[in-house]
Amino acid sequence: MNDGKFKRYVIAAIALLKKLARKAKVEADNPKEGFSDYAEGVIMGYYSIITLLKHQAFAFCIDQKELGLADIKPDIDLLGLGRNPDVDVLEDNWAIDVMNEESLKGYLSDSVTLLKERAFEAKKEADNLKEGSKGYNKGELMAYHTVISLMKTQAFVFNIDGREIGLSDIEPERDLL
Repeated sequence: MNDGKFKRYVIAAIALLKKLARKAKVEADNPKEGFSDYAEGVIMGYYSIITLLKHQAFAFCIDQKELGLADIKPDIDLLGLGRNPDVDVLEDNWAIDVMNEESLKGYLSDSVTLLKERAFEAKKEADNLKEGSKGYNKGELMAYHTVISLMKTQAFVFNIDGREIGLSDIEPERDLL
């Protein structure tokens, strides 16, 4: 039975992710004393995660609007960079297939694999800290930890077995902190 659980899952997870990223942007713009590097690391982590999810949507020919990704532009909304008309035009003009549960499952599985790879790279960087980048690397790692934890929690809420999308082999508390 196709009940749309992957579609509901991905839309809910992305909505929560965007909320977390926007909160991180506010905190990065107004960091607590001594935490500016950490806050910059967190926002760069969210930037990388959202950019990855947007690129994956392109690769799987999934409409960003249906996923809830069309209303966030990481370069502008998270990094505060100016608009690039060349990129804006390209991003809005690509082929889109009809979104279905199988394509969403593939999108999720592939995206989770890439997120885990990046999370482990961030962990490696955070474990081998250079004095000047300690806060930044820990912040970036925390963004990955938060997002993977969110995805695992949401998978449980939507009755998705973590094995179906590649989340069963990672425990964020154990593996990333």
